Amino acid sequence: MKKTDLKKTIMGVDVGGTKIAFALVSSGRLMTPIYTVKTPKGEKILNVVGKFYEKFARKYLISGVGISTAGMVSDEGRIVGSTGNIPGWQGTKVKEILQKQYRLPIIVENDANAAAYAEYQIGSARGANPLLMITLGTGVGGGIVVNGKLVRGAHFAGGEIGHIKLSYTKQRLCTCGRYDCLEAYASGNGLFSLIKHYFPDKYKKITTRGLFKLTKSKNKDSIFAIRAIEDWHFYIAEGICNLFQVFDPEKIILSGGLSEEVDIKYLTKQTAQMVLPALEKSIRIEKSILGNDAGLLGAALLASQSL
Repeated sequence: MKKTDLKKTIMGVDVGGTKIAFALVSSGRLMTPIYTVKTPKGEKILNVVGKFYEKFARKYLISGVGISTAGMVSDEGRIVGSTGNIPGWQGTKVKEILQKQYRLPIIVENDANAAAYAEYQIGSARGANPLLMITLGTGVGGGIVVNGKLVRGAHFAGGEIGHIKLSYTKQRLCTCGRYDCLEAYASGNGLFSLIKHYFPDKYKKITTRGLFKLTKSKNKDSIFAIRAIEDWHFYIAEGICNLFQVFDPEKIILSGGLSEEVDIKYLTKQTAQMVLPALEKSIRIEKSILGNDAGLLGAALLASQSL
C-alpha cells in the first residue's frame, strides 16, 4: 500500500489530565478518526506519542507533529509549570526529545492556547479581536489571541487564567498547591467540592455528571443540585468578569468537556451583573463549535505554519 502523500499532513496530539488524543490533520481538517488513550505519568507520555506516530507513519507521510498539552510551555517546547493534573510532566523537554527522534518539525503549545488559536482560525470566533478562550474540564485553562497572535507572555504564563484568585480565605486547595484559584472552583474538581458541600452524606455516590442529571429530576434533592450548579455558574462568571475588564474581548469562547453543561444565557446574565455598567451589553459568550478537538486542531495548525 502506498503512503498517502498529503501536503502538510500533521499528527495532532492533545495531552490532557485524563487522556491523550491523536489524529492526522491537513489544512485544519481531520484526516483520520481521533484515537484516545489514558494519560500515563511523566515522560511515558512520549512513548505513547511514539507508538501513534509509528502507527500513522505506516500509511501516511507525516510532515510534522503538533502537540497541545496542559501546562506552561517554553519557546523551546519544554514543560515549565502548572502541571498538577499530570504528575511528572513538568520539566520534560518534549520538543527536543521528539525532534531528535523523528527529525521533523515539532510544535508544543499549551492546550488552551492551541484551542484558542483553532477557534480564531477555523472556529466560530474566526477573526475575533481580542479573543478569550476558557477551557473547563479536569482543570481550567485559557487562551488569548490579540491581533491574530497568541498572548504567551514573557514567562510563558499568558492565558493561565485558571490560577487567577477568586478569594484569599484559603477555602479550596488548587492543584497548583495554592488556594482559591479559579480552577479550584470552576473545574470538575470544583464541582465535586460543591457536591461535598451540598451532599455531605451522599457525595461519594454522586458524580459531576450525576449532579447535572439530578437538576432535571423530580428527586427531592434536585433543589440542592440546582443550587450547586448556580454556584458553579457564579464562579465562572466571576472569573470572566475579572478577565473581561482586562482584555475587553470581542468574543469569549467556552471549550472543554464541562462547557457542554454551561447555560450560556444564565452565565451571560450573571457576568453582565458583575462588569462595569458600560460593558453590560458587550458580553458575547459562545460555546466552541470545535469542541474537544480544538486543542488538537490548533496544535496541528501551528505546526503546519512552521513548515
